Amino acid sequence: MTLTIKAVEAAKPRERGYKLADGRGLYLYVTPAGGKSWRANFMRGGKQQTRTYGRYPAMSLAQARKAHAMAHDEPAADRQVVPTFESVMRQWLKIKLPGLSNPKHQKQVVNTLERFVLPAIGAMPINTVPRTKLVEVVQAVQAGGQVETAHRVAGRITMVFDYAQDIGLIEYHGAARLMRVLLSRKVRRPMVSIPPTEAGALMRAIDDYDEPVTRLGLRLMAYTFVRTSELRGMRWDELREEGAVWVIPESRMKLRLPHVVPLSSQARQAIKELRLLTGKREFVLDSPLRSGHPLSENTFLFALYRLGYRGRMTGHGFRSLASTVLNEQSGFASDVIERQLAHQETDEVRGAYNRAQYLAQRRELMQWWGDWLEQATSTSCPLDEGAH
Repeated sequence: MTLTIKAVEAAKPRERGYKLADGRGLYLYVTPAGGKSWRANFMRGGKQQTRTYGRYPAMSLAQARKAHAMAHDEPAADRQVVPTFESVMRQWLKIKLPGLSNPKHQKQVVNTLERFVLPAIGAMPINTVPRTKLVEVVQAVQAGGQVETAHRVAGRITMVFDYAQDIGLIEYHGAARLMRVLLSRKVRRPMVSIPPTEAGALMRAIDDYDEPVTRLGLRLMAYTFVRTSELRGMRWDELREEGAVWVIPESRMKLRLPHVVPLSSQARQAIKELRLLTGKREFVLDSPLRSGHPLSENTFLFALYRLGYRGRMTGHGFRSLASTVLNEQSGFASDVIERQLAHQETDEVRGAYNRAQYLAQRRELMQWWGDWLEQATSTSCPLDEGAH
């Protein structure tokens, strides 16, 4: 029996990770945190090893089958011959490019590799490319005055080598953290955000917004300070511990790792009110204009415009606001604050969301932040004291 898209999408996390078999040894592995990846076991040197082809939904079922076929059907006589970097790169591109919806972006990915990388290492067997050569390649791009492009090239080289490692061609490689040999990217302008002293006025304005789903969504944005795309895609089945924790799956995270968001009592109240409006639908912030779809990308931004905050506040600005207040007033360790802001779960491999770093402290932090916003909303001046 082979898997179906419906079965893949319906697979829910369990207490322990488990497999769903497809065919010819390919299977979907589901972690306790809800992550899904395409894998296959194989024997090498008398020992069982595992290939990981990619993560769902970034890699579709069809793409996983294609990647598995390429690895599985390779003639036995050729399996001892390590392919060149270019050969592996072309295989990786066949899997990577269909996931990029923008044709311009697809072309840029191919062009940067063909222009800057293939002339130097394209003909070399993938297992013979030394790190010193990779450093030389990316620093040559940088030397041409293209620092941003050099970072992109370094990232794509690393992904090709990761792919070679995942399908069992190499056991390790020297492309890890290749970007650290480059100059830092240009410092981005800080996110547009109001100062902490205006937080209360903003929250009161949000409370007066007329459309209820958008109003409650803005409140959740303030209480959770996640990225707009992550909040828009929030689903009811992502809530854990009777609604006290929200686990954002890796497929919607920038770093492709699940992210744990402890929910304050204030955030849970907003979710309780939303359940009366959208509880029978898939998305917590189901669009009142298009049932079955989340709020549109610009809904929060335009709502802030209507409230008089054009040019002064954005959805992402809540992250900046929270960072400023938490670092200056809360008394929590910076590592705890950064973990909640940066969305990095270093123990995802171990699986369970409740083992995420600093989770106990982050629960306290998120409640402190909810209380701070509530106090700011109910008074003319927000809290300016009282470390936890």
